[in-house]
Amino acid sequence: MLTSVALLEGAGISRATLNNYIAVGLLPRPEVRRQAAAPGEAPTTLGYFPDWALERIGQIQELKRHGVSMEDIKRQLADQVDQAKPVKARQFAPAPEPLPTPAAAPSPAVTAGIMHSDGPSFSEKRTAPASVQRSESMQVSVENIPYPAYMVNFEFQLIWLNALAQKEFFADNPIPERANDRSIVPTLLDWAATLPQQEQASLFNAHLGPIKSRLSRQVLNQNLGNLANEQRQWLMDCYDHCPEPENRIQHIVGLVHPDPEIGPCQVVALSFREGVLIVYIPAKQDVNQLLNCVARRDSFVRALLSQRLPALTPLAVMVADLQNSVRICSELPPEEYFQLINQIWCTLDPIFREYYGAYGKHTGDGMVYYFFPQPDRNYLMNAVLCANKMRETMQNISHEWMVRKGWTNTLYMNIGLSEGEEWLGTFKTNSNFELVVLGETINICGRLSDLARFGKVWATKGLISKLSVAERAQFRYGVERDAPQGKVFVNNSYAQVASLLSNTDPRHAKLMDIATCAVAEVLPKL
Repeated sequence: MLTSVALLEGAGISRATLNNYIAVGLLPRPEVRRQAAAPGEAPTTLGYFPDWALERIGQIQELKRHGVSMEDIKRQLADQVDQAKPVKARQFAPAPEPLPTPAAAPSPAVTAGIMHSDGPSFSEKRTAPASVQRSESMQVSVENIPYPAYMVNFEFQLIWLNALAQKEFFADNPIPERANDRSIVPTLLDWAATLPQQEQASLFNAHLGPIKSRLSRQVLNQNLGNLANEQRQWLMDCYDHCPEPENRIQHIVGLVHPDPEIGPCQVVALSFREGVLIVYIPAKQDVNQLLNCVARRDSFVRALLSQRLPALTPLAVMVADLQNSVRICSELPPEEYFQLINQIWCTLDPIFREYYGAYGKHTGDGMVYYFFPQPDRNYLMNAVLCANKMRETMQNISHEWMVRKGWTNTLYMNIGLSEGEEWLGTFKTNSNFELVVLGETINICGRLSDLARFGKVWATKGLISKLSVAERAQFRYGVERDAPQGKVFVNNSYAQVASLLSNTDPRHAKLMDIATCAVAEVLPKL
């Protein structure tokens, strides 16, 4: 038998790769033993694999070098696993080892994998709902994850949790209203206080690994709030020593639950564009049920975000509307009008993704998108850059349709940008959901979209003034004024909306509710 450490070193693969081979059935789950490495030493828990596992990894690597896909490798080799592996090994879930405690030399116990225990699991210990007391073949979904689970964004802020996680981590205490007060770090530190330090490191590595590429050391340090210096330094050491997993879909570490009756569990981290889902699965349960559910990533994350916690959060809002859409609709056959609108949305969607815009809603030929704080980019700047790139893209679409139709219509997307701190939640039906912001920010933004004409982008003074000098230097902003020589664009200036309208302008009455709002037009840098 080979220890997991010997197998990893002998094969030259990462822990994440080993977990993946186990999850897809190419290797058996390890047999977990607790024994002393030498007489008189403390017992150590290790995962053991059959000797043929090293040869199997060599076969996999050789097939991959010859361009064989993982699906074909599974078909060729997976059936051999059941015939070769010991029966006893089938009882156990994947057993990745906790990483060493940061800034400390690893002791024999640090390399421990998941320990097998006959104690009750999460679902056995509590009086669980029917979704928890399930058969092994039950289909796991967001609505019935039978283990404590929560989702954090890339700044460690809680955005979703299920009832089991609420009870386990928050003891049914209310979740803070403000997004900035929802850091999961203090809660985890309190919850894991009774764990050995190497177990605590494993717990935080499961959280840090999937988000490290987006969360800089400086931002993490800023977000740790009022933690004691000792705790802060320990977490920063965790960050420095934690590797990013090779497999962005899953990252699994072993953990001994603070409650000895529950025993060992697997901390499974699943990465999405919107954040990281953390699930605590008892070691005796099969992690593959959850992984199979998450394989349908788009539908899974949409279902999860439809249940996100309402939060008072800072954000930027964009409202965009296609100018003269009624006239364009009347001039085009229905099939061509829908082609145009679909082309616009399909072309703009990658731009929103590039700048982390979150879909709000589409109303015919208009739309709403939200930009939330990001650990590695200024969300306000994301909104401005996204708007400028949209304007450039719309010019290309407009030219294409001019050539196609031989018409003189120019397609304009009129955009309003605003920022604030508002309540964010979801409105949902049985089949769909949309993000909704409550408050005046979106109302101001909608009015600015009405103000904009001929593809202009109008932004509030509040949004522009919160950008740094270096960020504002990446674009132009100002207001066009009348001068003896004609219209003059005055850089780095604002105007009240009322001063931009005349009493003969049909939009005057509609825009009077933001008459005193200071705004500026945003333009690309020359």
